[in-house]
Amino acid sequence: MCFRRFCLISIALFALVFPAPPICASQPPLGILTLATHAKLDESAAFPGLSVYDGERLSTEAGGRLSLRAGHSEITLGEKTEIELIRLDGGGVHVDMEAGSIQFSSPEKGIIEVHTADAIVRPAGDQPTQAAIALLSPKALQITAEHGTLHFSYRDEERNLPEGQTYRVYLDTDDPQPMPAGGAQTAGSTSKLTYFIVGAETSGAAGVAAWGVDHALHSSNPPH
Repeated sequence: MCFRRFCLISIALFALVFPAPPICASQPPLGILTLATHAKLDESAAFPGLSVYDGERLSTEAGGRLSLRAGHSEITLGEKTEIELIRLDGGGVHVDMEAGSIQFSSPEKGIIEVHTADAIVRPAGDQPTQAAIALLSPKALQITAEHGTLHFSYRDEERNLPEGQTYRVYLDTDDPQPMPAGGAQTAGSTSKLTYFIVGAETSGAAGVAAWGVDHALHSSNPPH
């Protein structure tokens, strides 16, 4: 009896001196912070060199900035941004953005996707990609395809966003528009999305025609 009690006490003391490692330590980190100013990892102050694990949250305050290297991909948060990172099968990264703006770059065959306001933006194919995404309001996004074509999807609608353009997308607009050329829906269907091209890094006349944004070009009162 005394020996059994001695064993139990020894086990308890060992557990106190050598606590079990956290669950996340059994998994490889999803990425590592390369820049952090006025930023947090979960509820703690973030600083360069910290490892980031699946399911952890990153945020920046006013004037803050944060960068993460995940494999060969880079993700940068602007100020007042909140995201959660989720590991994808195949080594990719899923970013849930609740507020703010991010910029990402991914190599050829890199898997990265940004989910915000029920919309998902990802590279359109196995190509090096650079993009910036900002949540302007709960129903408005601004997306810049800096390098490489992006794939945009929202509920049952999807389309590709050619590179070299900045697009403003309004979700669930009150005035449904004819589905732009290149959309995934059947001919004659309407879209609850309204697209505007608000900037171009290259000659964009062909891009405007391909998008079929007659309503956007002639409207004097775009939605806000």
